Order: sequence, then C-alpha cells, then structure tokens
Amino acid sequence: MTPQLKDKRADLVVRPVTEEEVLQVARVCVKNKIPLTVRGAGTRNYGQCIPLKGGVVLDRTKMNSILSLKPALASVEPEVKMAAFDKKAREIGWELPMVPSTYPRATIGGFIGGGSGGIGSITYGQLGDQGNLHGVRVVTLEEEPRVISLRGDEVQKVNHAYGINGIITQLEIPLAPAYLWAELIVTFSDFITAAKFGQALSYSDGIMKKLVSIHAAPIPSYFKALQPYLPQNPHYALLMIAESCCNLFEDLVREYGGKITYYKTASEAS
Repeated sequence: MTPQLKDKRADLVVRPVTEEEVLQVARVCVKNKIPLTVRGAGTRNYGQCIPLKGGVVLDRTKMNSILSLKPALASVEPEVKMAAFDKKAREIGWELPMVPSTYPRATIGGFIGGGSGGIGSITYGQLGDQGNLHGVRVVTLEEEPRVISLRGDEVQKVNHAYGINGIITQLEIPLAPAYLWAELIVTFSDFITAAKFGQALSYSDGIMKKLVSIHAAPIPSYFKALQPYLPQNPHYALLMIAESCCNLFEDLVREYGGKITYYKTASEAS
C-alpha cells in the first residue's frame, strides 16, 4: 500500500475538543462537499486514516476524557488511550475486556472503529458480539448533520466502520474483572500437539486466560526478541494466564508434553 498512499496529504487538520465542534466541522464539509477523514491515534496499518483526495483530517486527539467509570461499565470520549484507561480502571478492580496488539498507544474509539478482536477475545469474543459495546454517540454526515445516540444492536451500524458513516464522539463500554496476568511461552515438539493444547486450554473455563495464540514453525523465527526462549524450529503458544490459575495451567502443560520457556509475572510484565 505504500506506493498508493505515500503522496496522499490532507489540505487541513482540524482538532475539535467537543462534540459540538465535531458537528460544526461535519456541517462545513457536507455543505461544501469537502472530503473528511477521521483520525485517532493512527496505530492501524491498513491506511484507513489517510486522505485519498485531500480535504480535512479530523483529529480527535483532544477528545480524551473518561466521563464515568464504575464497576462493569464506563463512558468515554473516543481518544482515551487504552493503557491509560486500564490503569485507572484497575484501581477499582476492572479492565477492558479485549485490547489490540497496539494497546500502549491505541485509543478506545479507534479500536471500536477499526478493530474486530484482540487480546481477550479468547474469553469475550469479537467486538461485534452482543454486549461488547453498549452505546455510542456519533455525528452523522447527512445533508444536515446531527448527533445521534445508538444502543443495543444499533451500535453495529458504526462498530468496525472506520468512521465512514458517522464520527464517534462518545462510547459506553463494558468492563471485565481485572486479573494479574502472567505472560508465558510454551513450546511443543509438533504443531498438532500445540494446537490440541490450545484447544484444551481454550475450553478450560476454570483457567482464566486473556491470550491463547498458537504458532507453527517457522513463524517463531521472525520474532527476534523471543529467540532466547525458543529452541530451533519450535511450535509454540503465546499465552496470558491469571497468576491464580498457573498451578492448574502447569498441569495442562505437562499433560500435553509442553515446556514453559518464558514466564513473567504481572508485575514483571508491566
């Protein structure tokens, strides 16, 4: 995509602070038929936030307030960074149910707009599953733009839509109980055993997990930072397991003949 996108530029960047300012920008762009591209933190790698025909980039960076935070539920502006949010939410024992690999820099609104699943999906499913987004406020790009509030199944109209049919200005999201997540690598002598282990772990409801990712050789050779923990041409599992469940987890590893080559506690991994 680089050859197609490297010369693409906006004519103007606008940084609204409030929903009303977003509405004003939408009105001007619709009235004058100016292309409008919505941008968040820009952590995605598919080019969705790059303007193809100039116009205005609407940068929501300043819309980053946590509006309410309580057990199991939060209301936020779209550009709240996920890692910063979790730091606050964990103070009351909760966290985001799932996060992308760009978690330290990604924003909640950007993830809802462009994500589909991530670390946590093993337990909580995909973003499009019922209950993973409770409510959303958007500014439309109709002939007369307006602010609308969507709830229930109606949120799917803008979930994973990249902002092309509405500009997200506020979200109501569910939260999950926060655990102390240990990070582990388990290696196996053959891929089928690794896959069966992953399936068994995924079905073990009593073992709390946030990530179960199985990889066949030679994929591990591309992860240079992990080479000290991987024997030559291994098949392996990348995992996040609640520290309180690690004894049960180790029994399952032994059952499938795996070897734990990497282990970090939650405090070591943070």
